[in-house]
Amino acid sequence: MILVSASPRRKELLERLGWPVEVRPAAVQEEDYPPLEPAQVAMCLAARKVAAAWPTLAEEEVALAADTLVVWEGRILGKPSTLDEAAAFLRGLSGKLHEVYTGVALATLSRTWLLYERTVVRFHPLSEELIQTYLRVSPPLDKAGAYGAQDLIGLAGIAEIHGDFYNVMGLPVQKLVQYWLRVFGPLPG
Repeated sequence: MILVSASPRRKELLERLGWPVEVRPAAVQEEDYPPLEPAQVAMCLAARKVAAAWPTLAEEEVALAADTLVVWEGRILGKPSTLDEAAAFLRGLSGKLHEVYTGVALATLSRTWLLYERTVVRFHPLSEELIQTYLRVSPPLDKAGAYGAQDLIGLAGIAEIHGDFYNVMGLPVQKLVQYWLRVFGPLPG
């Protein structure tokens, strides 16, 4: 498995499945995407990443790329560019429902497959003190929506999740495993 991502969370999740993982991140523009529905945007960005890695694939390798988006009130929240923007994202999400979409692209030399998962998350009301502590302890500039489910704000702030928890971490593990079994057969590793 070639992971086209520098995300330590995605690598850890794949390794927990027992999959041998080689990391080959690809730099692609994540902020520039066509005006599509969130699921299509997430899959489009994942497809861009896997396409960037495609020339490096060997015959027996499968590349996996993913992209996660947070959608709140119809607005896509990507990775914040500043801590002020991260704080604003978290204030907006405080006490409210939002959606997390992760698009996944799997590719071999001969074919690419796309899938996505949607999970609904609700935060408890977040105090300004909790937000500021989180920004100090775990600056979330590399996380869609400015939070990680596995970090302080997720541990203390998530009130409920409807769907795949791991999707909120950045990889829809349950759907990926089921898809892999249908398309490729036995799990690697």
